[in-house]
Order: sequence, then structure tokens, then C-alpha cells
Amino acid sequence: MRLELGTFPVADIVFTDQTKWNDGVLEIDLEELQSLVRGDPRIARAELELARPGESVRIWPVRDVVEPRVKVDGPGVAYPGICGRPIDMVGEGRTHRLSGIGVVEVSAVDWHDAGGDPLNLFLDMSGPWAQALPHHSRLLNLCLVVEPQPELSTHAKNQAVHAAVLSISDRLAATTVGLIPPTTDVFELKEVDPSLPRVVFIWGLHSPEGKSGSIHTFCTSIYGSTRLTPPWIMHPNEILDGAVTGPYRTAFATSWCNANNPVMLELYRRHGVDLAFAGCIMYRTEWTEQHQKDLTALQAAKMARFLNAKGAVVTWDAGGNEFMEAIRTARACERTGIKTVFITSEGEASGGAPTILEPLAEVDAIVSTGFVNLNHLEPLPAAKRVIGLPEIYLRHWGGAKAPTATNTEACPYVDHYGFNALRCVAY
Repeated sequence: MRLELGTFPVADIVFTDQTKWNDGVLEIDLEELQSLVRGDPRIARAELELARPGESVRIWPVRDVVEPRVKVDGPGVAYPGICGRPIDMVGEGRTHRLSGIGVVEVSAVDWHDAGGDPLNLFLDMSGPWAQALPHHSRLLNLCLVVEPQPELSTHAKNQAVHAAVLSISDRLAATTVGLIPPTTDVFELKEVDPSLPRVVFIWGLHSPEGKSGSIHTFCTSIYGSTRLTPPWIMHPNEILDGAVTGPYRTAFATSWCNANNPVMLELYRRHGVDLAFAGCIMYRTEWTEQHQKDLTALQAAKMARFLNAKGAVVTWDAGGNEFMEAIRTARACERTGIKTVFITSEGEASGGAPTILEPLAEVDAIVSTGFVNLNHLEPLPAAKRVIGLPEIYLRHWGGAKAPTATNTEACPYVDHYGFNALRCVAY
């Protein structure tokens, strides 16, 4: 599979009477884009607002951030499968992307009716929270504040809201069709020196099925599927085309993060240099029984063996329950002779507890991305402007909070990919 990824940088966004990309400036006809969303009868409210890096702006509540991408050659569509989009396999041909911009999904629609997955993610464009989330705060964020018709089911609300965001992303990316990209990168797993060690990227994705009880619950999907499924073998080009898409409730599990995963891109960069990138294995987390977690780990390790991997990088997109599949996948790989690096955040060692939920002797190569518990942070300053809702009920904060007020607790903060600047050195 050969994929050409053409990049069109966006250094500025201006609102005009047309929508086009021109020499780093993205011109947007605001009325055109808002009408595009409001034309869907499922949508009750839709407004677009722009948040620039460095502004005193808080965006709340954030469900997803999407980087505009479009297929200009080859099968399928960018971000396939989700919200009823075609499921043709992607990863070949040419794709254009607008870099430096995020289309932000701002909505109070719950993931599902069962509870337990609170919508408490917000983004700041300046201040300490922006520094903690540099991958999103450095973007020009075009925020779609969107709410569906209240009589819809939760599933229908999710479909409507995310489809609206994808329609904005599609329209913006379409401005590059017919243009020559300023830069083009070619992604292809060519044959390399057979003496180089084959390395596989094993990446866990949360599934809400066990908690929600529904096979259709909205969340991070693989070609639109969010179910608790056995592991998948995927070509990294599929992920670059958005085959892993849709949000979850951490700032490091957005569609933008999935398409720009730095671990996967670094393995690609080193393909043919000091390793042979053997591909990606996607495994689902949040199984309800331990034997299911163990089965998932064993199957992922088996797939790695079939790919003739000598090394593996294991990580995942959330924390807590999902940790068990992740660390046991790393152990299963080690037990089959695959040298494995485990990328993980840590918990606070309160009362002498281990910082890793289940330390396993076989997992002896660990990269720490820092601590999840951020209660030691100073209260975050109020923002001058809020994009989104005036207040929202937050389970962790015990009620409704105005987002302009000083917040004393940060959002779920789990970076297992290396987007942030936190480091931990073990001696």
C-alpha cells in the first residue's frame, strides 16, 4: 500500500464570502458552513467560533477534534465507516490534509445512556492547561457548537452531532482538491534489509460496549465499529486516512490525535533505517471479565508472531480498567520472545501503592509519560471568553460549574503517545 499525504499548512483563518485555501490562509464563508450543518433536520443549534492560540479562551465541553482530510485519489473516504460513511478500505492513493487547524466538536450530548463516561473535557488556548495540552492549544481551532433535536435517542444525537463536524471537515478539506500541496510525504512499507528487526505497534482502543450495554455506542471506532472485538491487523496507512476515528473522553484520544499519532509516525520514519515497521495491531479494552482481557492480550501477541515481529511497542488510549489489557498484552509479547516497550502514564503512589496498577516482572522496558493525578496543580485561571455552554453538570466536580470560573480539577489526562512535554526518568 502506497499513500501520498499532501499537506496544506494553515497559518491563519479569515472569514470572507467564500471558502478556499490560498497560500497558507484558509478563507471561510461562515454562513455557508453554518447552513451546511443547519440543513440537517436533526440539528437544533449550530454556530461556528474561532479560537486562536494564545487567546484567553476556554472551549467546553469538547467531544472531539478532527483534522480536515480528503481522499483525492484512491479508494474510500477520509474517516471511513463512522456515521454511515463508506467502509471501503483506505490507505492507498493520495490524501490531502489541512495542518495547523482542528475542527472542534462542542456539544453536551452524552456518549450513551448508561453513565460512567462524563463529558468533562475542556481545552484552553492559553495558560497552564494549554501548556499541558500543546497538541491542541497550538491549533487554529474552528469550534462547531452543535446540539441536536432533544426528542432524538442518544444514539441518533451522537450520529447527528458527529456527522455535522465531519461535514465541516469535509468542506474545508475540499478546498485543496485540484491544488498542488506545498509538501508531500510518501508512506509505504517497502521491502528493507531483512537483518533489521521487525517491530509492530500494538495500540489499545477503549470500547464503551461493556459499560453501555450497546453494540452501537458512539466512541472511538475502527471503520465505524466501536464493539468489543478481537484484535485487528491494520496497515498504518489506514490510520493516516482516518480509519481509527471518533472521540473518547481524554484530550489524547481525539480523531486528530489518532491520525497524527507520534509513535506510529516515528516507527514509520525509522522504517528501513534501524527497524522494519511490521504494521499495527489494534486491540479493544474495557472487557468486563479477566479471562476476556487475557484472551485479548494473547491474541494480540499471536498476531505479532504471525507478523514475524521481534519487537513491539504497546500502548493504549485511556486508563484504569483498560490498563489490564495493555500490560498483559506487553507480558504476552515478552513471553513469546518479542522484546516489548510499554508506554504508560502512572498513578500517584498514595499510601505506598505502586504507581502502575499491575506491575509485572516480564514488562521491564517502560516509558513513563508522567502522572495522571493532577490535583497538585494550582487552580486554573478564568478565561475571558468561553466557546460552548455556560455550564454543564460534571460528575467529578459534584454539580454544575461555570467554565469561566476557576477550576480546581483537571480533566482526564492520559497521554500514552508522547504529545505532551512531561517526562519521567527512572534510576
